[in-house]
Amino acid sequence: MNIRLFTENIFKSSKKFPAPKKVFFGWWIAIGGSIAMAIQSGINFHGFGNFIIPLEDEFGSNRTVTSAIFSFARLEQGVIGPVEGWLVDRVGPRKMMLIGIPLMSVGWIILSRVDTLLAVFFVYVGVITLGSSMGVGMPCATAVANWFKLKRGMAFGIMWAGVGVGGLLVPGIGWLIDSFGWRNASVVIGIGVLMLGLPIAALMRHKPEPYGYLPDGVEKSETNLEDDGENMSQTTEFSASQALRTSSFWYLAASIGVRSLVSGGIGLHLIAYFIGLGMTPVGAAALAGSVGLMSIPGRFGLSVLGDYFNRRYVMVISLGMMSGVMLLMSTATSIASVIPALFAYAVAQGGIAVIPQSLIADYFGRKSYATIQGFRSSVQMIGIISGPILAGLVYDSTGSYQLAFYMFAVASLIAMFLAILAKPPKQKST
Repeated sequence: MNIRLFTENIFKSSKKFPAPKKVFFGWWIAIGGSIAMAIQSGINFHGFGNFIIPLEDEFGSNRTVTSAIFSFARLEQGVIGPVEGWLVDRVGPRKMMLIGIPLMSVGWIILSRVDTLLAVFFVYVGVITLGSSMGVGMPCATAVANWFKLKRGMAFGIMWAGVGVGGLLVPGIGWLIDSFGWRNASVVIGIGVLMLGLPIAALMRHKPEPYGYLPDGVEKSETNLEDDGENMSQTTEFSASQALRTSSFWYLAASIGVRSLVSGGIGLHLIAYFIGLGMTPVGAAALAGSVGLMSIPGRFGLSVLGDYFNRRYVMVISLGMMSGVMLLMSTATSIASVIPALFAYAVAQGGIAVIPQSLIADYFGRKSYATIQGFRSSVQMIGIISGPILAGLVYDSTGSYQLAFYMFAVASLIAMFLAILAKPPKQKST
């Protein structure tokens, strides 16, 4: 047998098999967004609960005041949210992240040098939260919404699963504070944010079209462009002003806002709640961090489910589940008794947090997605501000969180009813 001829025939036959396609770049954006969300949630949201008791001890404060710092940080995000969204739509996610992430990093380092609770307020609200808002949540969500349509639920599930993974940072922050003090922990956090955040910012891209793709990785050359508007692109594109004139936006935004009253109050006070049930600060931080991991089935699974079933119905069912869970947590008297309810809460909350991100893109399109999200955050801030302060007031008045859980159960039912009313909008001809 002629070896050379045999070899040539092998190589010729191999040409019949197409080379494997490269991984669609949108998936890398979703993964990068997941890491960014892990940083934001694990440090700025859930992780900040580690600082409540140390700040109280340092400055002689109470639970209501320290809760207010966290709540007013959300106020800042809601007030400037429309402006941030408009900027993301105009200049793109990457430029916003290259500004916001360094700002957040510097804020944590400055926090280590403050000597009054008022200074803590200004640094956390005016620097850390501003940088986080500009550099993480809005830019990442906008990029993912633009790069996907049919697989948007899965992409958002990957991105928002990072919030659950971020729970792994919570016990680490608790250990840092317990071992080296909250000031040194702030410095370490600031350096870590910069080292992890900048490479993610460099990865981000605004839309797939400039790179020869349509959403979900379909190449333009593979698609009949005359049929593009019906199949591959968003069928309806709302401007921000058009979206604000629909009842769908206001019902959906109100539902998200009322739900955020629950998640904001629970998220900030969870570590203190566990300590009240007899856990050590480090143990409480570890359990609070595990809640993030428990939420991943909800963040990913329920979001993907929305690609196959009506997202709004999935959201409604999850809110009903959350209401029941709040009642169970209100009666818990030990860590052992709260664990089952805690898992159910994490799954339900995880799904509810992600599904509206896709739903807004489904309802109003990609063109003004970030701007519309910015206005949505302005409505949502009412709930985010109210929840932590409400829980703090209840605790300071009664020495227990039980009444707060009852209130959260009612709020979840209200959010469920509002979601039922948030039907898809119809764009009026102009």
